[in-house]
Parts: sequence; C-alpha cells; structure tokens
Amino acid sequence: MRQATKRHQTNTWREQINQRVREGAFILLSSVAIYLFISLFTYNANDPGWSHTGMQSEVLNLAGRTGAFCSDILFSLFGYIAYLFPVAVLLMSIFIYKTKNEEDKDKSPIIWFLRVIGLIVTLVSSCGLTSIHVNTTLQFLPMSSGGVIGALMKQGMVSYLNLTGATIILSALFLTSVTLFTGVSWVKIADLIGRFMFMGAKKFPLQFTAFSRKSIAQVQEIKLPALVKTKPSKASSAPLKKEKSTEPSFSGKKSSIQDILKPISKDEKSWEDEEINLPPLKEGKKLKQSALDIFNRKKKAINKKVKPESIKEPTHNKNVESDREDTAYAQRNEAHSHDFEGDHIFPSLSLLEAQSEAHDTGFSSDQLEQLSSLVETRLKEFGVDVKVVGVLPGPVVTRFELDLAAGVKVSKITGLAKDLARSLSVVSVRVVEVIPGKSVVGLEIPNVEREVVRLKEVLADPSYQQSKSPVTIGLGKDISGRPVVTDLAKMPHLLVAGTTGSGKSVGLNAMLLSILYKASPKDVRMILIDPKMLELAVYDNIPHLLTPVITDVKDAANALRWCVAEMEHRYQLMAALGVRNITGYNERIRRAQAQKKPILNPLWHPSHSEKPEALEPLPYIVILIDEFADMMMVVGKKVEEYIARLAQKARAAGVHLILATQRPSVDVITGLIKANIPTRIAFQVSSRIDSRTILDQSGAEQLLGHGDMLFLPPGVGICQRIHGAFVGDDEVHKVTDELRKSGKPDYIESVVKSAFNSGDSPNGSEPYDELYDQAVAIVTETRRASISLVQRKLKIGYNRAARLIEQMETDGVVSELQSNGTREVLAPPVSE
Repeated sequence: MRQATKRHQTNTWREQINQRVREGAFILLSSVAIYLFISLFTYNANDPGWSHTGMQSEVLNLAGRTGAFCSDILFSLFGYIAYLFPVAVLLMSIFIYKTKNEEDKDKSPIIWFLRVIGLIVTLVSSCGLTSIHVNTTLQFLPMSSGGVIGALMKQGMVSYLNLTGATIILSALFLTSVTLFTGVSWVKIADLIGRFMFMGAKKFPLQFTAFSRKSIAQVQEIKLPALVKTKPSKASSAPLKKEKSTEPSFSGKKSSIQDILKPISKDEKSWEDEEINLPPLKEGKKLKQSALDIFNRKKKAINKKVKPESIKEPTHNKNVESDREDTAYAQRNEAHSHDFEGDHIFPSLSLLEAQSEAHDTGFSSDQLEQLSSLVETRLKEFGVDVKVVGVLPGPVVTRFELDLAAGVKVSKITGLAKDLARSLSVVSVRVVEVIPGKSVVGLEIPNVEREVVRLKEVLADPSYQQSKSPVTIGLGKDISGRPVVTDLAKMPHLLVAGTTGSGKSVGLNAMLLSILYKASPKDVRMILIDPKMLELAVYDNIPHLLTPVITDVKDAANALRWCVAEMEHRYQLMAALGVRNITGYNERIRRAQAQKKPILNPLWHPSHSEKPEALEPLPYIVILIDEFADMMMVVGKKVEEYIARLAQKARAAGVHLILATQRPSVDVITGLIKANIPTRIAFQVSSRIDSRTILDQSGAEQLLGHGDMLFLPPGVGICQRIHGAFVGDDEVHKVTDELRKSGKPDYIESVVKSAFNSGDSPNGSEPYDELYDQAVAIVTETRRASISLVQRKLKIGYNRAARLIEQMETDGVVSELQSNGTREVLAPPVSE
C-alpha cells in the first residue's frame, strides 16, 4: 500500500515538472517566433547584417542589431521562405505543449525525429520552388528569392531534371515533408474537398432554381405598381390598407422611367401630396418598408442633383497642397522672429512651381525584364559572363545590379561602357564599380523619358523641414527617387565643377534658395562673387547680403581678405569665451541674453570706444564664387592663399566656401585647394581627365547633363549620383522679390575696401617704398613697365624693383602681366 502511494506521488511530481517544462518551452519558443516575425517584417537592406556591412550606423530594424543580423541570415539562406521559419518555431512550441500522456512520451523520439527531418526538407524544397518560379528583379533581398539554398537547389536540379522535372520532384518533397512535420494527411484533405464539392454540386441546381424563381417574382412585384394622380382628399393622408381583391387593379396610364425621373416643375405637386395605389399582395407576402425607403432616398437624391446650387467643386486643389506645405514655414517664422529691420518673413513654398502630374517615366516590368536579358546577352557577346540579380528604377536612370562570374574583373565592364551604350542604343552607360554593402556591380542606364525634379518637392520633404541647421542644402533626388539633403556646416566647404549647360548655375540657385528658405539674416549672411556679372545679379539687395554682389575680381580678393580677418576675430572671441565652435558661442550668448546677463566684448580696448559693447550671436557666413577661374587668372596667388586659409581654419568660425567653375583644370583647382575642400560636386564634364581633377576618379564624363551630378561627401571615397533639383529664373525672381519686401540689407563697407591705405603696402606688412614715386615717374615717362628698367634706373635689386611694379599694378598704374610677358602703362606721365 505504501509503495503504491509513493509510486503515485512520484508520478504526480514528474507530471507537474513535465507540465511546467512544457509550458516554459511553449512560452520561450513563442516569444522567439514573435521576435523573428518582427525582425523579418522590419528588415532594411541598409542595416548592418551577416551578408553586408550596411550603409548607415543607425539600425532601422525594430528588433535591433540582433534582429537585423538574424533577418539578414534568414533572407540570405532561405529568401522569401524565411517567413516560414517563425511559423515553424511556433508550431514546434505547440507540439511540445501538446505532448502529455505516456504514450506520446514513448513515441516522442521517433515523432520528433520525423518532424525535424520534415522541417528541413520543407525548407529546402520550398526554397528550391521559390528560386525557380519567383523573380526578385524588383525586390530588395540580399540574395535570390529562394536564398542561397534555393539557388543551389535550382542549379543542381534544373541542370539534370529540367524545369518541369525539378518542379514535380520538389513539389512531391514539399508535400511529403509537410506531412512528416505537421501530421497533415493530404489524402484526407483531398477527400474532404471532394465531399464538399459533391455536396455543393448536388445542392446547386435546387438553390439556383429557387433563387431564379424568387428573383423573377421580385422583379414582377417591382414592375407591377403604377403611379396614379388623383384629386387631393382626406383619404390621401390615411395609411395604406390591403384590399380584399387578389387581382391587381389599375387606374390611369402607366408611367415610364423617363417620366418618373423627370424633374417636377413649380406648378406640379410633389409626390408626397399624391395618392399611391399599390396592387394587392397575395397572402403571406408583405411589402418591406426598406424597399420604399430606398425608393424615396433615390428620388430625393435625384432632386438634389437637379439643383445647380447643390453642385460643388472638388475639395482637392493645388491650394490645399501648398497650404499644407506652408504650415511648417509659418511655424518656423514664429520661432525665428528676430528683429532685422522688422520681423523677417520667410518666403512661401507657393512661390516655387510644383511637380507636374505624376506619370511613369521609367520602364515597365516587362521592359525591365527584357532589358535585363539584353544586358546579359550584350555582355556575354563581349566575353563577360554576368547575371542581373536586381533592378533599382529611378526618376532619371535605372540601376541594374550585376553578379559577376568567378574570375571576371570589374575593370573589364568599365572598359566596355561606350560599347554597351552603343549596343543598348542609349546616350551613355555608367558603371558603378563598388556599391556599399553589396557584392554586385551597378550598371546605370538612362530612362527613355526623364523626370524633372522640382526644388519645391525637395524643400517640402521632412528631411529638409526637420533639419535644424540654417545652412541646410537641398541637392535633388538620388537614383531611387529619395530627396537628398545635406548640411553645409558638416562639409564644411564645397567645390562644384561642370561644363556649360550641365546645370551648374541651376544647382547653385537651388543651393542658395535652400539656405534662404531656412535661415533669416540673423542666422546666415552671404558674400556672392559673380565675375560673369549675370548669374547672381538677381540676388542683389536681399537682406542676407554683407555687400552688393561683387563683379570685380579685385574687390573679390578684398572680400576674401576681409573674411580671413573676420575668421581670426571670431576665433579670438571664441577662445576668450572658452567655446570650440560657432554653435557653442551662439548658445552661450543666447543663454546669457535669456538670463539678462549680457556678455561684454572681451577684446575691448579703451582706444576703440568709451565702454565695451555686449556680444551678439554671430551669423554663418556663406561665400559663393560662381566662376573662380577668372579670379585665379587675375589675382591667382593671393586668392589661392586666402581660399586655402579659409578652407583650413574657417569651419569652426562658421565661414563656408562654395567654389564653382566650368573649367576644372589643375591650374584652377590646385592641389592646395583640393586638399582642404574634400566635398565636391561634379556635373557633366567633357573628359575623364576633368572628372579625375574634380573627383579624383572617373565617371562625371558619363553623366547626362541638365542637373545630373556626382556628389562626393566628406570622408567617403564613393560618389553618390544625384539628379539636381530644377528651379527656374522666374521662381528665383519671385523668392528674391519676396525677400526684399521683408527688409533692407545691412551692408558692411569694409568688406570690399582695400586693405591698405597711403601708409601701408599691398600685403599690409611693410610701408610704401620711398622710391615708389620715382619708379612711377620712370615708368610713365618711358611708357615701359619693366622690372629690369626700374632696376637699372634706380640702381636697386631685382626683388625691390619687382615689388614696386606689383605695387603699381595694384594702384592701377600698369596693367596685369599679359600673355607675352609685357605690361601696359595705364597712367599718364607725371608731367601731365
């Protein structure tokens, strides 16, 4: 008796432990399945994973870095079948929980062995079927649709069994493995489906006959009533009553549908004042009130449609869209309510033209498949074995991702760019040798009809709206159609080059308008240098300018000198306050102003003023030079020195350069300038040499023009292709006119003023030479501006004579050195 009791207690104890273990396993595996579901459905190709390093440090997967890694492994191995993996884990948890009695425990090793085998075969066979029959041309999977396993199954089975045989074998394996894993009987399922179909086929004739009779009866009942006009009487308002007669009675003439739908004139009485005689109904049938209600509602709707005042214009129009886009700007105007000759009013986005009606400018799915096959065929003709594994359509170009065969070099495809363009009948083809995060080669082919990227669409994007930097620049869209916005403060300087007609001037206008839409004159001040005197004249007299638009290269050199001095002054202020950059300086000043404890100028000297003045927040200074090749030709060495100093040191001081030229040669873009300006933009150039000069790599010569550009971000050696935003001249005029209404510019005269006066030398470090007047007299009388002549006449050294001639050039006595090595004497003789 005691032994039986102990045995019973032991069994009970074991059952409790077994139940708890099963419940714990069920909860754990269910949680794992849910986690895998989340990681798979929030998969992002840009996240770092198992098959690639990723293009960004921030992980977008909701399951974190581990989820991104797991989802990348599953998609790489199984493709689309990865979605079945969490389902299989969930089913395993259910199977574990349902294993209760002793018979199941005894059979569990065999059953679990069959289930594991079934799960493995299910995944492998489904991957093979998916890889054979599902195309991933437009999907963003790391591998093929069936993953690595599916690709191996497809390669092995199709080569021996052909497509039909491989499909049959894999389908049979899939059905068998599902039975082993889940215990589902396909024979029972087929038998059940057949039974339901037989029962449905047996009942369908009877139901169809009954339904037909019922429908015919309803149609007859609807057509039988007639509307009869009678004289108004007291009985007209009485409720309807059934008549004893079983036959329908008619009085008057039948009314046609056109007569019923005809609008009632004012002289006629409405239907509510008329008596409606309905035919008597048979016993057991009642007329539903809902039918009458529907009839009355339709009648009232018809009357409402007839009334002209009830017709309204559709609510969706262009103004609604522009009002939504202007909401963010209205809110930012309140936040930037600085006093600059009155509150600055930011221009509205409605001043810019909106995108035209959306239409498909790229290739269709069939065209993409045909073009993919054509690319593979053409490259195979040239002896290059590739396979198109992905297609990325864009607004201007479409990128085909090529998987190279073993032993094929990328340089072989790069050398075939022109031959490919000819064989594909397109303008140009660009080969992207390295795509970050992928082991494929990109082939960018222009669309038949390119989309025009409007600046308004870029500025209305949240990436621009949510940017806090006042020098945020909207460049355009990348090849996938996503707006590209960058921060000039992080560049911190920009070098732009492109031939005539490549879209360089439009790109500069887009950059300037991006800053003007984002910043007030208290936030950003500008110095615009336009030697061509045409491109930037439209921005004259806007409140953001420090000086009128500069067209003289000598004034431009003085402006750069002023910027260098301003940079040094700002560094002295920041060093005195103990801050590292202009952002920290402005935060320190605004915090002191909010506490009503202004900070006095630490660099004040009694000789400057009676008392030190309070410091104010410093604005960013953006210097844009539209064509600095002319400046380099006239005052090259001096300008190069100023630009180099600004590029080296001006980042923390908030001074930023944008240099643009249409002649990207080594004598204009010198090594000193390139070394200090890592951020470059290359529009279409004429040769590969020019592309290497601006980007240190080829590719810009294969662009399409009209705003098509390559953007080289700082610290990145791989260019990003961008389709520049277009902004017309009329749009620029509208925005600048609106800005002029918000205030007048506060010009600083010392910006273009010469750095030396009558007691200083051109370089600001040495006094005028006492022999200068004699040298001027010699040059003007002999009408020869020769260093050797001044050297012989005054009996001085070569260096001193050369400094005297350079000083005369600065003062306008002689011209600059011409191509033949001579100078023209501009001033008249002293005797005159």
